[in-house]
Amino acid sequence: MALLQPEGLIHGHYECKSLDRSLPIFTDLLACDVSGREGASAFVQHPNTAWTIIVHEAGPDAPEKPHGNHYGFRVANHKEIEAAYAYISGRQQEYRLREVREPAGGHFAYSIYLDEPGGNTLELEYYNVKAANHGRQVAAGHWDTPLPESRFPGRGYIPQALSHGTAQTDDKVLSNAFYTEILGLSIVGGGNVSTYIGYPGTPWYLVVLPTPERNYLRPVNRYTLKLESANAVRAAHDGLAKLDAGVTKLGNLAESGGDAHFIFSDLDYNWWELTSTEAPNRSPDA
Repeated sequence: MALLQPEGLIHGHYECKSLDRSLPIFTDLLACDVSGREGASAFVQHPNTAWTIIVHEAGPDAPEKPHGNHYGFRVANHKEIEAAYAYISGRQQEYRLREVREPAGGHFAYSIYLDEPGGNTLELEYYNVKAANHGRQVAAGHWDTPLPESRFPGRGYIPQALSHGTAQTDDKVLSNAFYTEILGLSIVGGGNVSTYIGYPGTPWYLVVLPTPERNYLRPVNRYTLKLESANAVRAAHDGLAKLDAGVTKLGNLAESGGDAHFIFSDLDYNWWELTSTEAPNRSPDA
């Protein structure tokens, strides 16, 4: 049995330079909604994905993130990738996009990448559903009801779901053991190079890529796991503190209104948050 028994992988936290410049990328180009905005944080969600991205404004000095740390959205047809490239590249100046990369394929996926003005890369992909027949369960099941063209008109493509986030690793074997034996997540795909991890029964996942030369992210860039109660979060904090290896930094336990949460970094210095509540944490660093 894993040390942690999470109830879900529920949030991602995302650092940008300016909310006013980054949020239109999500709403106008990726079919997301902004469900709320409080101070320097905004809550972004795709209609077909029960996963919230909490976007934090860190100012003009926010560091550029490596390409290997990005979020990906999925379309239903490979022809939509060419349409997306045409539409988005034609508006590169309007949205202050630093780069829009031409469509490219690999590992059953066909995608474009766009570098948004907040210092992050975002992916728009088509994933061949036949890949599920080859053991790639991440290829199917990302939405029950497709968004109609009326929900996202005039672009020639429709992002149907937020499909994945990403992380990086220095040692795939050790990391895979940590995800399953400590975090209580499942390996849902991957191959000789990458590992796909997720929470059982939910379609979104994280792609973990071995990266020899790392550009470590700040704590504001993290993923959130929900535990069943504040007591479970307290026990998790105690348990992680006793590990001989695997946790490189352990944040302080914070409690308020009967809920508890804290952040920590794993052996690859990827940041995670454990919480007892579904509510997004607005704090960038705690």
